[in-house]
Amino acid sequence: MGCKLTKAVSSKKKMKRNGLLDQYSCTVSCQVSDPPERPILKRNQIAILTNTSKLLVENISRVGVITFMNLFEAHPDVQEVFMPFKGLSGNDLRYSRELRAHAFRVMGIVQKVITRLNEEEKLDQLLTDLGKKHARYGAKPKYIDLIGPQFVHAIKPSLEDHWTKEMEEAWCQLFRYIAWVMKAAMVEHQSEYEVSSVQSFH
Repeated sequence: MGCKLTKAVSSKKKMKRNGLLDQYSCTVSCQVSDPPERPILKRNQIAILTNTSKLLVENISRVGVITFMNLFEAHPDVQEVFMPFKGLSGNDLRYSRELRAHAFRVMGIVQKVITRLNEEEKLDQLLTDLGKKHARYGAKPKYIDLIGPQFVHAIKPSLEDHWTKEMEEAWCQLFRYIAWVMKAAMVEHQSEYEVSSVQSFH
């Protein structure tokens, strides 16, 4: 499914009023969900991701908050799944310590993923564990696809001077990979749970 990320928030006025999204005249189209085969990250994409991630370090917390603000604005049903954020207004979210802490943890995971791009086994184990953890929390696999486009949208202002179509595609491809592995783990966890439930019943 394609995503036009300029629709992630309802208006430029709202973005400026929140003081978070004041440079978003960009149109980023990032197709993430359900590729037919396991996504592959090319060498040049790994190099792009490794180099550009270093430029994001100073803004990583802000990027995380923007990502989730955009996500909850575009998909209110996702916000309702997060109990600490359920029912909070946009302004409350902006100043939420819990949101900043959660966003920082998620961005930490992204940084860990970047450092493991040349160690596929370790990378897959990290994402598999993360997928199963989300499954235990009751997260729906379809929600995993939503993070990537919002993240790509959030990082563009920080990388504006360096931004290229190749960079955009590299980050989109990374989140296709993340989503593919995590969702496979979530499906596996659900199957294991169902088998265990049937065995317990008998």
